[in-house]
Amino acid sequence: MKHVLLSVVLAFTAIVAIAQMDVPSVGFNPRATISEEVGITSITINYSRPGVKGREGKIWGGVVAPGFGTFNFLTGKMTSPWRAGANQATVISFEHDVKVEGKDIKAGSYALFMAVIPDSATIIFSRQTEAWGSFYYKPEYDVLRVRVKPVPLDKSVEWLKYEVIGHEEKSCVIAMQWEKLSVPFKVEVDVDNIVVARLREELTGAKGFLSANNLQASAYCFDRGINMEEALNWAQRAVTGRPFAQSGFDSYQNLAYGYGKLNRVPQADSVMDEGLSIANINQYLGYSRALIAEKRSDRAIKVMLGAKTKFGDVYPVNNGLSYAYSAKGDFTKALEFASKALAQASSVQAKGAVVANIEKLKAGRDINQ
Repeated sequence: MKHVLLSVVLAFTAIVAIAQMDVPSVGFNPRATISEEVGITSITINYSRPGVKGREGKIWGGVVAPGFGTFNFLTGKMTSPWRAGANQATVISFEHDVKVEGKDIKAGSYALFMAVIPDSATIIFSRQTEAWGSFYYKPEYDVLRVRVKPVPLDKSVEWLKYEVIGHEEKSCVIAMQWEKLSVPFKVEVDVDNIVVARLREELTGAKGFLSANNLQASAYCFDRGINMEEALNWAQRAVTGRPFAQSGFDSYQNLAYGYGKLNRVPQADSVMDEGLSIANINQYLGYSRALIAEKRSDRAIKVMLGAKTKFGDVYPVNNGLSYAYSAKGDFTKALEFASKALAQASSVQAKGAVVANIEKLKAGRDINQ
């Protein structure tokens, strides 16, 4: 006990000596920060990194007392968890509300403490963010405790570190790693609702006046099938282009995509009919191929015939019509347009592709497959 108290006194003396000065950390425990985003939610950890310094095999259960085995000034006993780093308390910050190991925790900053025993670890999130270590630890300041299973490491980590060891679209796994032990915990983020709330906030401000921003916000929702009705409103605003920006074909295509996701096909087609009035030949072709993929060959033919009226009897139109008629199963008509396209093809590569299509059509095979 005398040795423990002496160490505490020496550490506290060092704290007093440097508390107001910007000097290197006590005991050469380098300060570090890691930050990662899940969706648009930032997760940041500020900590100091103790080193093993030749103490292999003596860290866990020795340098780091097992469980709640750190001296506490308030109780005069070994009742504190480990500070999960060195010097000041390790602090973790969440930009938005998250779940840690399936349990809710509010946005904010928390001291991160750990009580580690060989086969389990209790991770503690505390409001004592200004603490130096855990010498004044009070359990009533705990916001959340979760229990996890430590994982042995094959290779020793000299300097303690926090690292994101797994990242998915809506979650990540953060691990404290030191010597030959890793203590991982999973953080889950309600990405979609957080992003939608942020988009809604941004689109009520100056960003909402730009067509491109409304398009991007609505496309995010359409791709994920969320917040669809509000997203349709944003997509419609993108089409109008008011008040400062001109809408383009992409805006019409995006709005039609949203209607399509809701199985409102007539509205999708009506929007695309408007969009085609400003479309170039490549956009006609892209839309036609999308219709073919949706097994809507009749409309694909109609679209390409519209392209022929607009752009004339040219290679892209005839080639596109060959694909559309082939999708319908009318190989005779497809072959007619493929033959026209072959005569108009300007490159060796294009000619080779059309020749291959003609061979398929003569054999009664769909060139879309």
